[in-house]
Amino acid sequence: MTPWLLLLAWGWPLLLAWPAATLKSPWRSSPAGNHSGALDGPGGLRWALPILGPLPALLAALTVPVGSQLDLPWLFLGTALGLDATARIYLLFTTLLWLAAGLYTAFTFRGTAHAGRFRAIFLLAMAGNLWLIVGQDLFSFYAGFAIMGLAAYGLVIHDGSPAALRAGKIYLIMALFGEMSLFVALVIIAQQTGTTQPAPEDLTQLSALPIALLLLGLGVKAGLVPLHLWLPLAHPAAPIPASALLSGAMIKVAVLGWLRFLPVGAIALPGWGGLLAAAGLLTLFYGLPIGLVQSDPKVILAYSSISKMGLLMLCLGLVLVEPALAPTGVAAISLYAAQHGLVKGGLFLGVGLRKQAAPAIVQPWILGGLILLALALAGAPLTSGAMAKDALKPVLYGADWPWVPAAAVIAGVGTSLLMARFIWVCVRTQPHPQPGHPWPGLAWALLITLVLLFPFVLGAPASWLSGWLPVLLGVVFAGLVALGAWRNPDWLRPVIGLIPPGDLIVLARPLRRLAVAGGQSLWPPLDAARLRVTNAAIRGFQAVFAGTDTEAERGLRRWPVAGAVWLGIIAALLLALLG
Repeated sequence: MTPWLLLLAWGWPLLLAWPAATLKSPWRSSPAGNHSGALDGPGGLRWALPILGPLPALLAALTVPVGSQLDLPWLFLGTALGLDATARIYLLFTTLLWLAAGLYTAFTFRGTAHAGRFRAIFLLAMAGNLWLIVGQDLFSFYAGFAIMGLAAYGLVIHDGSPAALRAGKIYLIMALFGEMSLFVALVIIAQQTGTTQPAPEDLTQLSALPIALLLLGLGVKAGLVPLHLWLPLAHPAAPIPASALLSGAMIKVAVLGWLRFLPVGAIALPGWGGLLAAAGLLTLFYGLPIGLVQSDPKVILAYSSISKMGLLMLCLGLVLVEPALAPTGVAAISLYAAQHGLVKGGLFLGVGLRKQAAPAIVQPWILGGLILLALALAGAPLTSGAMAKDALKPVLYGADWPWVPAAAVIAGVGTSLLMARFIWVCVRTQPHPQPGHPWPGLAWALLITLVLLFPFVLGAPASWLSGWLPVLLGVVFAGLVALGAWRNPDWLRPVIGLIPPGDLIVLARPLRRLAVAGGQSLWPPLDAARLRVTNAAIRGFQAVFAGTDTEAERGLRRWPVAGAVWLGIIAALLLALLG
């Protein structure tokens, strides 16, 4: 199939964003009283645009051969689109998630307030997400990343509630900080490698600064502790399909960026790899106990995502320490990201159906589906989780860190306990039936089917029965906790809610009040220091691009002014939000 599908994969949803947001159809007049426009009415199709958006990308993922590349030197700074094995996995599971979320969005948001706005932002975020996956050059990755990140802000604050606006503010602060770090990292990578399409061999000459900025900038998106502050606040505030995409697709792009722009498999980085592995281990265990004391199922899933991203960061760090693990490690990390993305998307959509579906008829089926997905996330035998965790074993057991397998088992027990807590909270959730359409349920059923088929399509039969010990121990511990709660219902009450969503944000509030109180005396020198740093950064960019006339630098010669303006906008927004 033609590589031009790779352009259509992200260009199509980008084009659809305009008619999705148009208040009145340019082809038909709106009927009286229909403020959403004719295309949103019974005979219109505007409500279906979120479903149509990911279809070219799905076709590309299924038909474009691995190794295909489309070079477009006339587009932006010279765009290269391609599909390697890792990008195909990412494109396939990401597109399936967007399709399921699009089905859910199309029917649950139809006729609601600001539905057109949500659909337009939804399609913009989709375009950015798909662009960074198929983009093989630095500009494409950053442009897609920025579009996705800023559009996701609109998804988080969609309902306009105080909680959503607060979560959106923290998300935007963190997102702008991450994007600024990523932008500087990619510019330095282009300067040091002399190309905007660096291969792993080109990346071996990177200095410490771009690697540190890359870990920092993408660490925000991945939920790396302590850069995770936005994640447990944004997930419960965002609408259900947005939560599914944030956790299932968007946070995974951090791992893709590290795989693409770090010298994975080309050179050993024991220092940086060890640092990433240690940070991943902290993140892996940090999310579990905090998630256990939450009472909102979406918050529990958010902390579960933090923990699972920690596992991926641990494995990637081990691969950076030992390059010989890269051939199997990169594939295993990508498969685990795909499995977790599909499962987590299904869990979030299931939470929405649990709250809104008819209680008597559908609820037992919804709870059954949630239990299946929770077992898959915990890695129970005969599930996709068992296969995905088994694929990571060569990395976890192959590294020269003997304590890593034991840590993985303990984390597996914690995940099982967390999923037991999630199911218990879902059982106690009181549904609020709303009239609707069966299509959202079918979108959810699509994800469940994919999760159930995952091990039989991609996994080896030997992996189907692996991973039973952590799940068994988790079930036993959960049973003991339930028995204690049955004998003394108030036993766990002091613990539940002890740590609110956002955790470290609570500790930061007194520090912020102290900073505001001392602002009269501290701000002028800080403002002067910030101005000096900004001017130095601009001079640094000019110096970087005034050197030798490599091909990359000739293309990037147009970046200094735009880059300085972009950094200035980000800094201004960040300071405005902090103030």
